[in-house]
Amino acid sequence: MWPLRASRPITSDPGAWFQHLILPWLTLALVTAATYTRLTRSSMLEVLGEDYVRTARSKGMSENRLITRHALRAALTPVVTLAGLDIGISLGGVLIVETLFGVTGLGWTAIQAINQQDLPIILGITILATAFVVVANLIVDILYAVLDPRVRLY
Repeated sequence: MWPLRASRPITSDPGAWFQHLILPWLTLALVTAATYTRLTRSSMLEVLGEDYVRTARSKGMSENRLITRHALRAALTPVVTLAGLDIGISLGGVLIVETLFGVTGLGWTAIQAINQQDLPIILGITILATAFVVVANLIVDILYAVLDPRVRLY
């Protein structure tokens, strides 16, 4: 195994770089996995009780097509909303995970800049994080139009 504080550049050995990042990726993913699972399940149960789903089922639509074409698209709207909100929250989580696992990334750079009171780097990282949140919200709005036909982009 590798030590926690030994970050590897991708150019030296891509396999070792990937192996070194498995635990940080799992840490970030497992924090929100249960939330997304519960939200998707509750949304699906709510949508499967709607009139249009019962109508499609009574007309003889296959269960697989009913779930993928009608129910899942409508049930993913709150999940997409939560994903857009989690972009900003995950940036804070990345700071903690990078520090914990010794990965020299944007979070590590932000913490070093805060410790050294390097204002231009702090401002640059803040502007970059803000841009990520704005782009994530734009993607969420576009996905609304893809998932729900009642939403139109003008």
